[in-house]
Amino acid sequence: MRILYTLILLTGTLSVTAQVDTINARNNRLLIDRLKEGTAKYLVYNTDSLTGIVTASDIWERSITFGVLSGSNQAVTLFEWKWYRNESLFRHVKAVSDRKTLAPISENTLFKGFAFAGYRFDNGFLTPDSTLQGNRVNKTMKVPLTPAVFNWELDMETFSTLPINSVGQKFAIAFMDPNNPTPNYYLYEVAGTENLALNKEVSIKCWLLKINYGNGAYAQFWISQQSNEVLKMREYFNGSYRYKVKLY
Repeated sequence: MRILYTLILLTGTLSVTAQVDTINARNNRLLIDRLKEGTAKYLVYNTDSLTGIVTASDIWERSITFGVLSGSNQAVTLFEWKWYRNESLFRHVKAVSDRKTLAPISENTLFKGFAFAGYRFDNGFLTPDSTLQGNRVNKTMKVPLTPAVFNWELDMETFSTLPINSVGQKFAIAFMDPNNPTPNYYLYEVAGTENLALNKEVSIKCWLLKINYGNGAYAQFWISQQSNEVLKMREYFNGSYRYKVKLY
């Protein structure tokens, strides 16, 4: 499925049709073989947009492994995200997705000093995992998975599988964060390319993938054209920047 957006120039004499590729967990448009096993660590920090002063910093550790779902022969992708703040584990996420499509199956999240949340993506609905003791999710929650979403917690890993091949491509991606369950399509555009400098001698050619959130807020991701990994993100919101930078 593809969505067509028409852009009309101010003169009104010419129209240009921009093609938007729809990406969801049913239409098999992701290049899943690009997703590799391994662990990536990111420095995540905020800066004031006027002064450049760093106001907060964390370390993220994100891991992908492949396996088989217990009690079945279903091949799955296992995602683990450890979020460290002030030298302690601030948040810990474990999520399971279908290996072939990245369609989400389950997620468990531990919020330090706050809550434990467990979810199931099953039969077209997001529901609390009733098998988990201490689950703080509303037991009556039942969110229709329309459209067929990807787990937004795995956004950077999902971006590594996008069929990017040229500047100007647009992707409407079906995402949902299970901790903020509003399934929807979100529009991302390949805004350009850039040689991302790692130091004075080494740079990596990257695609620039951008999403505009409205009211001046946006996020831009640097995706390696060679390894397809997200190497950097810059996000602007409410007068501050947030960065994610892959550590080597």
